[in-house]
Amino acid sequence: MSRGLVLLIVAAAAASTQAADSACFLALLDAQIALSPGWSACMTQYNADIMKLNAAPNCSFYAESYDAPTCDPIVANFMKCVLKAAKLLKADNTFDDAAFKATTLQNKCSADAKFIAAYPTCKNSTMKYLNVARLIACLLSAVY
Repeated sequence: MSRGLVLLIVAAAAASTQAADSACFLALLDAQIALSPGWSACMTQYNADIMKLNAAPNCSFYAESYDAPTCDPIVANFMKCVLKAAKLLKADNTFDDAAFKATTLQNKCSADAKFIAAYPTCKNSTMKYLNVARLIACLLSAVY
């Protein structure tokens, strides 16, 4: 009986935490979904790169110690394809911050202090090779 009560309390706490998620946090979650068509469209074309990434040590997205200098270049062309499909790639092949913030995030993070503080660091550490998945993960971690 006490085990059931503990599970109920944990579930209630999780539900109340989820209800308190910021609009920015939810927009970042939605951004992952918004990029899905690009993931699907580009996956076939860059499947060999994805397989190479998955086979490389410390390149799993969930690796304890992700090796960005080694791993990010492997999927740079795939990420460029994803960004292009989402209309987040400028003509000079750089990330379109303004479009990301205005269209993908629908300006829901423009007043979020945690987002504003984290954005430059997250962008600088992830976007050299256009790794938008890592950018979003970094931002999610910062605003949560």
